[in-house]
Amino acid sequence: MTFVRLFSEALGCYVELPDRPRRIVSLAPSITETLYEIGAWDEVVGVSEFCRRPAQAELKPRVGSYLTVDYSKLRELRPDLILSSTGAQLSLAMELKSKGYPVYPLPLPTTVYGILETVLNVGRIVGRCAEAFDLTRRLLSTLRRLLEERVNVRGYYEVFLGTPVTVGRFSFITSSLKVVGINHILEDVAATYLEPDASLLKSHDCEVVVYELGEGGPKSSRDVYGMLERRGLGWEALRRKRVVLLQPDTLTSYGPSHFEHLAALLREVKRLL
Repeated sequence: MTFVRLFSEALGCYVELPDRPRRIVSLAPSITETLYEIGAWDEVVGVSEFCRRPAQAELKPRVGSYLTVDYSKLRELRPDLILSSTGAQLSLAMELKSKGYPVYPLPLPTTVYGILETVLNVGRIVGRCAEAFDLTRRLLSTLRRLLEERVNVRGYYEVFLGTPVTVGRFSFITSSLKVVGINHILEDVAATYLEPDASLLKSHDCEVVVYELGEGGPKSSRDVYGMLERRGLGWEALRRKRVVLLQPDTLTSYGPSHFEHLAALLREVKRLL
């Protein structure tokens, strides 16, 4: 087996990885989905508990959660490459490196175009450059169509991640909303994710609300309307019943299916308008 040395900015050092990995463990849902889409699924020997796409991920051994791994399971699987993201997973990647595992953390995207770069990077690392390029080409075609068909509305996005969370200008979700013509009312706030502030939200109006569900949070449109109205918001979106509910791991997931979810969101917004 031949190896390559790649510099990891996240780890601050060079890492030695197999030129053609044969036993891949993916700890990030978006990377797991990408590996499937570029035809590297047979090489995947383990995933995290949060990897739900593709459906075939249910058949792969689970090596841990998003932030922890089962080292006994990892030793059993003998991975020659572990892929993770940065952000919350960076400390786990550094821990794996310190234990001698061949880990490479891929940067979290900050824009919708960063999702395409992640696809290309995954392809380069696992030796599937042509397949990754072809997938990127198809995703770009979808992106161009969305930009041509976009609306132009003021909108608000929120997701329940154990607590209500919204996004600022450094989140790829803000960029994705812009693609379909939803101008997030907090798009100028200097933050990636932030807790919704009622006084700040009251200083804006919006025409459509996009709410991504999560465990322990609102379950229905009625729940979302009630929650937002209790914050004292008199938005046009609430008066006109323009709330789009998204299932968990829709826009928060930055795998290839992100673009399909954007297309579905655009169709629903057009229906409400």
